[in-house]
Amino acid sequence: MIVKIFKTIGPRTYITSIFLIVFVVLFSFALESRGAFLLKQWHSILGNILLMVALISLITFLEIQFKGRKLDGIHLIAFPTIFLFLPSVFELKTIPVLQIILLILGQNFFVKILHSKNQEKGMLDLSLTISIIVQFNIVFAIFYLLPLFIFLMRGIKDARFILALILPALIIPFTFNSLSVILPSEFVALINPPIQINPLKFHLLSNGDWVWLTTLLVSVLVCLLQLPGGYRKFSNPELFSGFLYMTFWLLFSIAFVLLDIQTGAEFWAISFIPAAYFFSGFLKKIKSDFLKNILFTVVFLGIVLFKLHDYGIISLELPFEN
Repeated sequence: MIVKIFKTIGPRTYITSIFLIVFVVLFSFALESRGAFLLKQWHSILGNILLMVALISLITFLEIQFKGRKLDGIHLIAFPTIFLFLPSVFELKTIPVLQIILLILGQNFFVKILHSKNQEKGMLDLSLTISIIVQFNIVFAIFYLLPLFIFLMRGIKDARFILALILPALIIPFTFNSLSVILPSEFVALINPPIQINPLKFHLLSNGDWVWLTTLLVSVLVCLLQLPGGYRKFSNPELFSGFLYMTFWLLFSIAFVLLDIQTGAEFWAISFIPAAYFFSGFLKKIKSDFLKNILFTVVFLGIVLFKLHDYGIISLELPFEN
């Protein structure tokens, strides 16, 4: 029973997770290459594997810091599984990778503002994180609503909080503009790129695109099922605060995809993490290990068979059909 392996974290858990990561990455590359020699793409394959390991390790490290968090390894199985649902493998570009890492860190800073004693530092870190992301895509400025939400919810009037929010928003753009004089022109072109908004043309979507869009919508459904109970459904308030941050991220990522906002960054960078997060949360809510194994097996084998059929590797026609 594979789910049993991930109930706690240990050497067997990490080995199994790495095996799953290697499998899903090699499987995805094998499909996209359509029989081409995979060793020619070894750098992209290795990059995808290392990126998956790095993202899961970062999330695990940050979760450890939540007070009262009973750490399990369910996300170690959720992230490789959701990877299979992506329309394509990761394109290893610096800015999308930086954006996704900063957004993961942003969740930790958001939680610290609400629950740590040094709230001013949390506000400063969150504002700094958002301000850096915004330099590469102005659309991400909507994440400033998160600290503003905290101000309104708590009625904060302390000047230190206000300065912690405003200073990075003013200093970071000035810093980037100053560095543009000495930075290579290729990097300068990535700062404040032009944005094109082209509403998604559904009739042009591939089967893989539809699967990913459906995955995001199912993630919203999972989110909505947990929201009515509020923090009472979570073991501690920090987990609920992290849940709120991921909910905001998920909704933003769906708008990002539907509006087809193009700035040179792939949409996986904005939608992969929240989709995997809510799939992991859904698995955690199922108390029966037997049902968890059934669900995981159906989902995993289902997406593998779909991809094999979608790429024309297998046919799902019944043998007695003409």
